[in-house]
Amino acid sequence: MEQATPSTVSNIRKNYNLLLFLVVTSVPLFLWAIIMVFDVVEGIVFRDPEKIMFDIFVVFVLPLIIAPIISGLALLIAKLLSIPVIRWFVILGLGIITPLVVFALVFVAHFVTRKFYTGDKNSLPSILSVMIKNGKTLQKINQDPSNKLADLKQMLDKGLISQQDYERKKLIFSQNYKKIPELTYYNIFASAFHLHRRISP
Repeated sequence: MEQATPSTVSNIRKNYNLLLFLVVTSVPLFLWAIIMVFDVVEGIVFRDPEKIMFDIFVVFVLPLIIAPIISGLALLIAKLLSIPVIRWFVILGLGIITPLVVFALVFVAHFVTRKFYTGDKNSLPSILSVMIKNGKTLQKINQDPSNKLADLKQMLDKGLISQQDYERKKLIFSQNYKKIPELTYYNIFASAFHLHRRISP
Protein backbone atom coordinates (compact mmCIF):
# COMPACT_ATOMS: atom_id res chain seq x y z
CA MET A 1 0.00 0.00 0.00
CA GLU A 2 1.39 3.41 -0.96
CA GLN A 3 1.84 5.92 1.80
CA ALA A 4 -0.47 8.91 1.47
CA THR A 5 1.28 12.10 0.46
CA PRO A 6 0.75 14.94 2.98
CA SER A 7 -1.57 17.59 1.61
CA THR A 8 -0.54 21.21 1.14
CA VAL A 9 -2.71 22.22 4.10
CA SER A 10 -0.99 19.64 6.32
CA ASN A 11 2.44 20.94 5.31
CA ILE A 12 1.39 24.54 5.98
CA ARG A 13 0.06 23.62 9.43
CA LYS A 14 3.47 22.18 10.29
CA ASN A 15 5.27 25.38 9.27
CA TYR A 16 4.80 27.86 12.12
CA ASN A 17 6.32 30.92 10.42
CA LEU A 18 4.32 30.45 7.23
CA LEU A 19 1.14 29.80 9.18
CA LEU A 20 1.69 32.91 11.29
CA PHE A 21 2.28 34.94 8.13
CA LEU A 22 -1.02 33.71 6.67
CA VAL A 23 -2.92 34.47 9.88
CA VAL A 24 -1.53 38.01 10.04
CA THR A 25 -2.30 38.45 6.33
CA SER A 26 -5.91 37.43 6.88
CA VAL A 27 -6.50 40.38 9.22
CA PRO A 28 -6.14 43.21 6.65
CA LEU A 29 -7.98 41.03 4.12
CA PHE A 30 -10.88 40.66 6.53
CA LEU A 31 -10.96 44.40 7.30
CA TRP A 32 -10.77 45.21 3.57
CA ALA A 33 -13.68 42.85 2.88
CA ILE A 34 -15.83 44.62 5.49
CA ILE A 35 -15.03 48.02 3.97
CA MET A 36 -15.82 46.78 0.47
CA VAL A 37 -19.16 45.33 1.59
CA PHE A 38 -20.18 48.76 2.91
CA ASP A 39 -18.95 50.38 -0.32
CA VAL A 40 -21.02 47.99 -2.40
CA VAL A 41 -24.10 48.57 -0.25
CA GLU A 42 -23.64 52.34 -0.48
CA GLY A 43 -23.12 52.11 -4.23
CA ILE A 44 -19.60 53.54 -4.17
CA VAL A 45 -18.15 50.72 -6.29
CA PHE A 46 -19.60 48.85 -9.28
CA ARG A 47 -21.73 51.89 -10.09
CA ASP A 48 -20.03 53.13 -13.24
CA PRO A 49 -19.96 50.52 -16.06
CA GLU A 50 -16.91 52.21 -17.56
CA LYS A 51 -14.91 51.63 -14.36
CA ILE A 52 -16.04 48.06 -13.71
CA MET A 53 -12.58 46.58 -14.36
CA PHE A 54 -10.97 49.11 -12.02
CA ASP A 55 -13.53 48.33 -9.32
CA ILE A 56 -12.85 44.60 -9.70
CA PHE A 57 -9.13 45.28 -9.33
CA VAL A 58 -9.66 47.42 -6.21
CA VAL A 59 -12.07 45.00 -4.55
CA PHE A 60 -10.49 41.63 -5.38
CA VAL A 61 -6.89 42.05 -6.60
CA LEU A 62 -5.46 45.01 -4.70
CA PRO A 63 -5.99 43.51 -1.22
CA LEU A 64 -4.16 40.33 -2.30
CA ILE A 65 -1.15 42.54 -3.08
CA ILE A 66 -1.30 44.89 -0.10
CA ALA A 67 -2.20 42.39 2.66
CA PRO A 68 0.95 40.22 2.31
CA ILE A 69 3.09 43.38 2.30
CA ILE A 70 1.41 44.62 5.49
CA SER A 71 1.84 41.17 7.06
CA GLY A 72 5.53 41.04 6.16
CA LEU A 73 6.16 44.52 7.56
CA ALA A 74 4.24 43.70 10.73
CA LEU A 75 6.27 40.53 11.33
CA LEU A 76 9.51 42.40 10.60
CA ILE A 77 8.64 45.14 13.10
CA ALA A 78 7.62 42.52 15.68
CA LYS A 79 10.94 40.74 15.16
CA LEU A 80 12.86 44.01 15.59
CA LEU A 81 10.89 44.72 18.76
CA SER A 82 12.18 41.42 20.18
CA ILE A 83 15.80 42.59 19.83
CA PRO A 84 16.70 44.66 22.93
CA VAL A 85 19.13 47.04 21.27
CA ILE A 86 17.03 47.74 18.20
CA ARG A 87 13.56 47.98 19.77
CA TRP A 88 14.24 51.47 21.13
CA PHE A 89 15.17 52.80 17.70
CA VAL A 90 12.03 51.21 16.25
CA ILE A 91 9.79 52.80 18.89
CA LEU A 92 11.47 56.18 18.62
CA GLY A 93 11.39 56.05 14.82
CA LEU A 94 7.80 54.89 14.39
CA GLY A 95 6.32 56.39 17.53
CA ILE A 96 4.33 54.50 20.13
CA ILE A 97 1.10 53.64 18.33
CA THR A 98 2.42 51.72 15.31
CA PRO A 99 4.71 49.31 17.22
CA LEU A 100 1.99 48.79 19.84
CA VAL A 101 -0.63 47.93 17.20
CA VAL A 102 1.84 45.67 15.38
CA PHE A 103 2.80 43.85 18.54
CA ALA A 104 -0.86 43.39 19.54
CA LEU A 105 -1.63 42.04 16.05
CA VAL A 106 1.26 39.57 16.00
CA PHE A 107 0.68 38.57 19.62
CA VAL A 108 -2.97 37.68 18.97
CA ALA A 109 -2.04 36.01 15.67
CA HIS A 110 0.51 33.91 17.56
CA PHE A 111 -2.20 32.36 19.76
CA VAL A 112 -4.53 31.85 16.80
CA THR A 113 -1.67 30.19 14.90
CA ARG A 114 -1.00 27.80 17.79
CA LYS A 115 -4.58 26.52 17.49
CA PHE A 116 -3.96 25.38 13.91
CA TYR A 117 -0.26 24.50 14.26
CA THR A 118 0.33 20.74 14.24
CA GLY A 119 4.08 20.80 14.87
CA ASP A 120 5.88 20.80 18.20
CA LYS A 121 4.03 23.44 20.22
CA ASN A 122 6.64 23.28 22.96
CA SER A 123 9.27 24.71 20.64
CA LEU A 124 9.64 28.46 20.78
CA PRO A 125 8.44 30.33 17.70
CA SER A 126 11.24 32.36 16.17
CA ILE A 127 9.25 35.58 15.88
CA LEU A 128 8.56 35.74 19.63
CA SER A 129 11.44 33.68 21.03
CA VAL A 130 13.28 36.54 22.73
CA MET A 131 10.14 37.92 24.30
CA ILE A 132 9.04 34.54 25.63
CA LYS A 133 12.50 33.61 26.90
CA ASN A 134 12.85 36.95 28.67
CA GLY A 135 9.43 36.51 30.23
CA LYS A 136 10.23 33.02 31.52
CA THR A 137 13.63 34.06 32.85
CA LEU A 138 12.28 37.08 34.68
CA GLN A 139 9.41 35.06 36.02
CA LYS A 140 11.88 32.66 37.63
CA ILE A 141 13.97 35.54 39.00
CA ASN A 142 10.93 37.30 40.40
CA GLN A 143 9.64 34.27 42.30
CA ASP A 144 8.71 34.97 45.87
CA PRO A 145 11.69 34.09 48.12
CA SER A 146 9.33 32.67 50.71
CA ASN A 147 8.79 29.63 48.46
CA LYS A 148 12.49 28.84 48.46
CA LEU A 149 12.74 29.39 52.19
CA ALA A 150 9.78 27.06 52.72
CA ASP A 151 11.60 24.35 50.76
CA LEU A 152 14.68 24.82 52.92
CA LYS A 153 12.53 24.58 56.05
CA GLN A 154 11.02 21.29 54.83
CA MET A 155 14.50 19.90 54.21
CA LEU A 156 15.46 20.94 57.73
CA ASP A 157 12.37 19.30 59.24
CA LYS A 158 13.11 16.07 57.37
CA GLY A 159 16.67 16.06 58.60
CA LEU A 160 18.15 16.45 55.14
CA ILE A 161 20.17 19.50 56.23
CA SER A 162 21.40 20.69 59.59
CA GLN A 163 20.23 23.83 61.39
CA GLN A 164 23.58 25.41 60.61
CA ASP A 165 23.25 24.65 56.89
CA TYR A 166 19.70 25.99 56.93
CA GLU A 167 20.75 29.30 58.48
CA ARG A 168 23.69 29.63 56.09
CA LYS A 169 21.64 28.94 52.96
CA LYS A 170 18.86 31.19 54.22
CA LEU A 171 21.31 34.04 54.66
CA ILE A 172 22.92 33.49 51.24
CA PHE A 173 19.59 33.31 49.49
CA SER A 174 18.25 36.41 51.20
CA GLN A 175 21.35 38.38 50.25
CA ASN A 176 21.33 37.23 46.62
CA TYR A 177 17.63 37.76 46.06
CA LYS A 178 16.90 40.88 44.10
CA LYS A 179 13.55 41.94 42.81
CA ILE A 180 13.88 42.79 39.12
CA PRO A 181 11.09 44.78 37.40
CA GLU A 182 9.11 42.57 35.07
CA LEU A 183 9.97 43.08 31.42
CA THR A 184 6.66 43.72 29.71
CA TYR A 185 5.94 45.57 26.52
CA TYR A 186 3.82 47.97 28.54
CA ASN A 187 6.92 48.98 30.48
CA ILE A 188 8.95 49.18 27.27
CA PHE A 189 6.46 51.46 25.54
CA ALA A 190 5.97 53.56 28.68
CA SER A 191 9.72 54.07 29.03
CA ALA A 192 10.05 54.85 25.34
CA PHE A 193 7.20 57.36 25.57
CA HIS A 194 8.90 59.24 28.41
CA LEU A 195 12.21 59.13 26.53
CA HIS A 196 10.51 60.40 23.38
CA ARG A 197 9.00 63.30 25.31
CA ARG A 198 12.38 64.25 26.77
CA ILE A 199 14.21 64.36 23.45
CA SER A 200 11.36 65.91 21.45
CA PRO A 201 11.63 69.70 20.92
